This record gives sequence, C-alpha cells and structure tokens, in this order.
Amino acid sequence: MSKDKRDPKAVDDELMHVFYRNLDEKSYAAPSRASLVLGFHVAHKGLQAGGCAALASSAILAVMGPRGFKFFKRLTQISAITTTGGILSGLGLATKKIKSLPESEQQDGIEDRAFRIFHNRKQNQVDRYSLFGIGTGMIGGTVVMGLSYTGLIGGAGLGAAVGVDIHFSEL
Repeated sequence: MSKDKRDPKAVDDELMHVFYRNLDEKSYAAPSRASLVLGFHVAHKGLQAGGCAALASSAILAVMGPRGFKFFKRLTQISAITTTGGILSGLGLATKKIKSLPESEQQDGIEDRAFRIFHNRKQNQVDRYSLFGIGTGMIGGTVVMGLSYTGLIGGAGLGAAVGVDIHFSEL
C-alpha cells in the first residue's frame, strides 16, 4: 500500500513527531507536548513569512540595490530583520489569541490546534522542505555574512522561503 493511501489512524511514522509524541503510544493520538508543538509551529510559520517577505524584496533590491556579492549581503541583512519580525509577530499574536480565550478553554484550544497540526500530512511535508532550506540557508548565510546573528537568521529565513517555494513548485 502506498504511503498516501494508508489509513490515517495507522502508526505515525513522521520523523519530526519523535520529539513530540509519547513513545509508548503508537496510535493516532494527540502529541504529548501540545504547547511545544504549537509554539514551534507558530515560530516556524513566522520564520517562513519573514523569509518570504525578504525573498519578495529581492526583486526591488535587484533593480535598485548593489550588485554582485554585496547584493547577497544586503538580502541576508534584510532577511534577518524580516525573519526576526516574523517570528516575534507570530509568537506575539499566538499568545494574544490564547490569552483571549476563557481560561477554562485555553489548554483545550492548544491541544486541539496541536492535534490538527501534528496529524496534517501536507503541513508536515512543507515543514520538512522548509527545515531542509533553513539548514542550507544558515550555511549560505554564514558564508555570506560570517558566523553572526545576521548570517544565521537571515540565511535561515531565506532558506525556509526557498524550501517552501520548492515544495509548492512540485505540487
């Protein structure tokens, strides 16, 4: 039976879930660390959004900005700013949303959202592409900017955006 035609309630073999699930349970169950799943998801989406914003600015930068190696340096700097902003905005908005729920519903809301994120195969697929892009981008950012916050975060954002773009180009 091919991977896509499996019963969705079958054993969960998603690699990233090793960090979140209760290893004693091999069933279609909620992740054991719902807050961690949701927090990582929100930060990851913020990083992707910041990287996509920087990638979108590359067209303007290509026309009006520096040429050659300085172009990549400037793009990495822009990405560091937009990526940091994306992560902080995402976490801030998620915190505000959770705090807006009545206290009795907060934990249930976190667990429900984490459950849906945890078992969404397409979401997990785009996240794998993005994580590969983040690693590759961090290496590239370090080459361009040296071992610095700007190089690591800027490269991670650009790498995540490229990973998402590659994923969508294969659909």
